[in-house]
Amino acid sequence: MSISPELALAAAAAIGDKALQEQTKELLELRRQLAESRKVEITGSGGRPVYARGQFEDGKIFNSSRSWWDVQLTMCEGTAGIFLTNLQHLEIRLGGIVYATLSEDEVQGHDVIILDNNSNDGSDNGSPNKCRNVIIPIQSGGGCRNATIQIDLRDMPEPPWKLLKSSISYNLTESNVNALIDVFDILTGPRQLPVRLPDQVVELISISFDVSCVQSMLS
Repeated sequence: MSISPELALAAAAAIGDKALQEQTKELLELRRQLAESRKVEITGSGGRPVYARGQFEDGKIFNSSRSWWDVQLTMCEGTAGIFLTNLQHLEIRLGGIVYATLSEDEVQGHDVIILDNNSNDGSDNGSPNKCRNVIIPIQSGGGCRNATIQIDLRDMPEPPWKLLKSSISYNLTESNVNALIDVFDILTGPRQLPVRLPDQVVELISISFDVSCVQSMLS
């Protein structure tokens, strides 16, 4: 039967074993550092505020054309919320270090895709709670730090949502790369949807890391 470091520390204090107390404190600090190194955070520029958190080891792998490690995110309480204008300033942090950002230089705006999932929220009036899920691909560090982030544009009105859908549908059928539409710019550009929808709230759902970029953390 294993004994937790917390219990060992209490026992050492009870019997006055200072050497054991110091060893146990070191073990607890190492555990804290390990947890910090595997913490996933989505933050504003410079690391503040922290909008959402997840834990790397709680993720799961899924395969498409390549393998991804998917980590679910939990929105942090007490933040003012994320609006469309905030998206391009978000930072993806792994263990406190910036892994990638949602700047226009790193987001693959032509490859944004949507998941149109409408569900009922179970409220008494039976009104639909429209989940407007968007997946944003990111390529950072010359392709060494690839990720995708899933957001929910909850209850976005139908006209702008149709604009996003039609833009993505166009990109899927257009063979000329120079004619592709930057969907991320529609979402965040100063003359685009943020002007029409200044109060549109964004919820962060999950972050997926390219397995080849985080292999050392999975071994």
